[in-house]
Amino acid sequence: MRPNCRSRLYSLVLFVLVAYCLWQQHELGHLREIAGSEYENVNQAIAVENLPPPSATHNTKVSYVTNFWAKVKGGEIHPHRREVEAALLANIHNPHFDQVVVYLDREDNAESCLDFRQAMSDLSRQVFSMTAGESNELLTNKLKCVDV
Repeated sequence: MRPNCRSRLYSLVLFVLVAYCLWQQHELGHLREIAGSEYENVNQAIAVENLPPPSATHNTKVSYVTNFWAKVKGGEIHPHRREVEAALLANIHNPHFDQVVVYLDREDNAESCLDFRQAMSDLSRQVFSMTAGESNELLTNKLKCVDV
């Protein structure tokens, strides 16, 4: 190839590369506009002002479903277990959840749902200064435990 052709080829490649970069920049700007517009749409959809007024016929139910490992009877309690129990208790007391469903992963010689419910009742009374009756009523209404 002669030097003149090579410089023309380099110029052509450079021109194509610059055009491609400009096109990508335009596409990125378009995506930013779309993202900004969608962000506004989402904010408007969840804004409190746009929610319909609560009514007596409002019957949407929200359940929190999780699994939890059963405590081995007589075994050492892992420190993280207390954190998870506290999080579960917070979810049980959350008025936006109609029920909290816990699938209790069990092994032999591990606590059952009955033991777990009693432990959550004790923790609820400690944390929220509830009576045994108040705690048991709340757990009866909101906590569903399944041995698995």
